[in-house]
Amino acid sequence: MDFAQFKEEAVGFLHDSAHNYIAVQDALRDDLIGMQIFDEPLFGVASADDPLFAGLLNPEAVHPDYWLPHQWLAEAKSVISCFLPFTSQIKKANAMDMSAPADEWLHGRIEGQEMVSAFGTYLRDKLIEAGYDTVLPSTDPRFKMLEPYKSNWSERHTAYICGLGTFGMSKGLITAKGIAGRFCSVITTAELPITKRSYSGLYDYCTRCGKCAKNCPVGAIDSSCDINIAKKHEPCDKFVYTTNGLKPNQPNHKKYFGCGKCQVNVPCENGIPKGAKMAEG
Repeated sequence: MDFAQFKEEAVGFLHDSAHNYIAVQDALRDDLIGMQIFDEPLFGVASADDPLFAGLLNPEAVHPDYWLPHQWLAEAKSVISCFLPFTSQIKKANAMDMSAPADEWLHGRIEGQEMVSAFGTYLRDKLIEAGYDTVLPSTDPRFKMLEPYKSNWSERHTAYICGLGTFGMSKGLITAKGIAGRFCSVITTAELPITKRSYSGLYDYCTRCGKCAKNCPVGAIDSSCDINIAKKHEPCDKFVYTTNGLKPNQPNHKKYFGCGKCQVNVPCENGIPKGAKMAEG
């Protein structure tokens, strides 16, 4: 298939989709009506046979019961990962007060995830229309949590394997368009050009500057620790879900939660930071 055209049409879908703009009935403030959630996405592709997927079966990576691409789709040839970066409006708003998530960021977390699901569904359906069997793991009925913080498909690890970026101290993934955004991925029988990884290590793009740790309102990141264990999920989650609640005058009665302070006002907010380790060649 013409992957360049496929990506161009996907970008057009994102731009035109009502899911990418805050609707009147969802807006937490009147001035946020029509706010755009995501900018133009990044795409990366890995072979479904990439040995790095098997590495995720290691308990120190994800879990022994993690599903490989061929378990989701027996004849899988390629895995496509997409990073949807938040708009500057969302990122700037969330950097203004480090004690609580901005309304803009809450929209990015809740309505943004609705857009991610719509985008992933669009990618899946377009590939199926083109004659390729395709699975969207995040909405597949076989998707499941294996234990706290671990599931049988990981968007961030998939993005790493697909060449989109490396992990940071906060465990977010640093891409060419930064760390602030959301990921989705599909597995398909289409044989697509593989994205070359410009890194070899899990944390190559992280400069260990410690800014994310300083930003964290509950000290869930300890920059003095080994980077593999610097992030503690429990205090992070506890804080995120204390923000969980109904917002006044919110007609849809949605529950909003989030934080994202480790993704804003940091050197990797909008791109790969200076001093990052880049693979030669």
